[in-house]
Amino acid sequence: MFFNRIAFLAKVFWQLMRTNIQLLHGVWRIERIKRPIVSIFGGARMTAEDQYAQFAHILAQKLVESGISVMTGGGSGIMEAASCGARAIGKKGVVSLGIGVTELGEGRNPCVQEYIEFEHFASRKWLLTHFSIAFVVFPGGFGTLDELAEVLTLIQTNKLPRVPIVLIGQEYWHYFMHWLTDEAVKHGLVTKEHLALFSITDDVEEAFDLVYAACKNAESEGKS
Repeated sequence: MFFNRIAFLAKVFWQLMRTNIQLLHGVWRIERIKRPIVSIFGGARMTAEDQYAQFAHILAQKLVESGISVMTGGGSGIMEAASCGARAIGKKGVVSLGIGVTELGEGRNPCVQEYIEFEHFASRKWLLTHFSIAFVVFPGGFGTLDELAEVLTLIQTNKLPRVPIVLIGQEYWHYFMHWLTDEAVKHGLVTKEHLALFSITDDVEEAFDLVYAACKNAESEGKS
């Protein structure tokens, strides 16, 4: 039993070492990206013809035109639309980064300039959340909800500074808001103040303005 425990601890130690080494490599790669950076989340199954994918493409274009880089999960759907929007501007240097996870079957989308792949979702989410000045969340599935919840929790618990979180799609997020206001707030599990941590819009211009203002404020304070 003693040797089994030693073998188990050695295995866990090696896994933790590999994870930390990968994270350090990811941080080094992120340093190639022009600051400030905005993370864009959204579903991998979204087709290029969908209006939300088109919105992501337009928003990423506007961000890069304004000197703001774009970071995504590096896969298909909304992530690809944003990466392609960023690349369409043709600015020199690295302005888009994708952070993927092995064995998902997604792979790197054709437009992302810099791409990193990790073994664990935790490493991916840590990098996606700790280097961005704002977050834009498009419609998506469990993965997108997980990313949104991660950012909200980190800000709620003061582990991240208060930054803009913009949800795209009034219709898509309608029942999410219904659950928050009619259930979570009613039961005291979420406060009304927490609802002010994010905004929802169908307007790409409004989303851009919110993000751009945060980037300008960060630059003036020397935080970007």
